[in-house]
Amino acid sequence: MRVVVTGAGGQTGSLVVKKLIEHGIETTAVVRSEVSKNKLANQLDAKTAVNIVLADVTNPETLRPVFVGMDACVIVTSSMPQLLKSSLLGVILAKIFTLGYVSKKPSFYFDEGQSPEIVDWLGQRSQIDAAKASGLKHVVLVSSMAGTKPDHFLNTQMENIVLWKRKAECYLVSSGLPYTIIHPGGLLPHFGDDKPAPGGRRMLYAAVDDSLMDDGQNHSQVPREDVAAVCVASLLEPQLSKGRSFDLGSGPDLGEPCNLSLKDLLEPLQGSNACYTKEQAEFKGSKKIRTCPCGEQ
Repeated sequence: MRVVVTGAGGQTGSLVVKKLIEHGIETTAVVRSEVSKNKLANQLDAKTAVNIVLADVTNPETLRPVFVGMDACVIVTSSMPQLLKSSLLGVILAKIFTLGYVSKKPSFYFDEGQSPEIVDWLGQRSQIDAAKASGLKHVVLVSSMAGTKPDHFLNTQMENIVLWKRKAECYLVSSGLPYTIIHPGGLLPHFGDDKPAPGGRRMLYAAVDDSLMDDGQNHSQVPREDVAAVCVASLLEPQLSKGRSFDLGSGPDLGEPCNLSLKDLLEPLQGSNACYTKEQAEFKGSKKIRTCPCGEQ
C-alpha cells in the first residue's frame, strides 16, 4: 500500500506518518513549507524511508502530482486560528466584574489566505479532486466534532471552521470515492500544552452527530496519538471502515495499555453513520443552518 498524508507537518499528521511507517507502509508526507519539512525530518528516524514533499492545498496544481501512483490518502489538513491577544482583556474583565458568573470567549483570526473557507473547504475539495483523478482506493479524512453545532465556540469565534469542514465531508461522500471520515473531539495534548497525552491508554468511544459532546460523560476529548492509530487501522481494515463516518472520543487515562480493535470501536454504532444534510453541503458562511442530524425542521 502506498499512502499520502497531507498536513503531515502538524501534531496529528506527523503521528499518522509515524504509525504508517511503523506498519511498514510506503508513505509520502506532504507539508507546506521548508520549515515544516525540516521539522518533520528531524522528528523521524534518519534511517526511515519516507518521502517528504512540498505542496500547498490552496494551490491545486501542486497537489496533483503528489497523488499520482498512490493507493490511499489521509487528509489531516486544517486552518490554524491565531489568538487575538487584545481580546484577552475583555475575558479577564468579564470574569472580574461578574465574580466569575459570566464568561467571555477570546477572539481569533486567520492569516491571509488561510481561512477555514479556503483551507478546510476549498483546500480539502482540491485534495478530494486530486484523489479521484488519481484513482485512489481509499480516502481517510480527519475532521472535527461540532459539525452539527453552528453555535459552538469553534464556529462562532473561528469563522465557522467546523461547518466548512462539514461541507468538505459532504463533498467527499458525494464524490464516489471510498472514504472514512473521523470526527475527533478536543485533541490532546492541546496546542501549546506541554503535558503529554499518550495514546493506547484510554477507552475509545465512537458516536455520531456530536452526541459525545452532550452525553455528560466527558468523552469529547481524545489523544492525537489515538486518532492517528484509528486512521491507520481504517486503512488496514477497509472492510470495516469504508463508507463510515463517526465521532471519536475517549475516557480518562487508565495508566496502562487499553487496546481496542476497530471492530470493537465501531460495533456499538450498529452501522449508523453521520447524517449529512443538503444545508451542510450548500453552506456558504451563514450561521443559520438546520442542526437536526436527520435534516428535518
